[in-house]
Amino acid sequence: MRGIETAFWGTLGRDPELKTSRAGKPYCAMNLAVTTGTTEDARDITTWIRATAFGQTAEKIATAKKGDRVYVEGALTITEWQAADGQARHGLNVAAWKAEKVAAIGKNREKRERDRPEGVPVESIGPANRNGYNAQLDDEIPF
Repeated sequence: MRGIETAFWGTLGRDPELKTSRAGKPYCAMNLAVTTGTTEDARDITTWIRATAFGQTAEKIATAKKGDRVYVEGALTITEWQAADGQARHGLNVAAWKAEKVAAIGKNREKRERDRPEGVPVESIGPANRNGYNAQLDDEIPF
C-alpha cells in the first residue's frame, strides 16, 4: 500500500451513516474525536477525523452509536477546502480497511455502582468467574 497508514481509536461524534455507492456497494462514513493531548489548564485537545469504511466492514460498524469508542486502521489523507468565511480549512480523512467497536473499559463497573441497591457493597455485584471468584481491582493476579 502506498501513502500513510494509520491506526487509532476515537469516539464517535454522531451515529455512523451507512450508504450505498452507485455501484451498489455499501460504505459507512463516521466522524471520530481523538484526544491528542492536554492544554496547560488540563483540558483535552481533540482532533476530528473523518473515516470511511467499505463493504462488510461498513455494514458491521454502522451498528455503532454516538459516543461509542471505535478502533480504525486505514490510509490517511489530508484535505483542504475553502470555508464559507473564506478561510482555508484542513481535515484528516481515513479510508478504513478495519473499523470495529471497542469495549469501554470501566463503563460497566460505573453503571453497576450507580445502579446497585442501597447498602449493597460493590464487591457483591461483579460477575464471578468459573470458580465463583469475584475479582476486585486491588486483588493480586495469580500468575
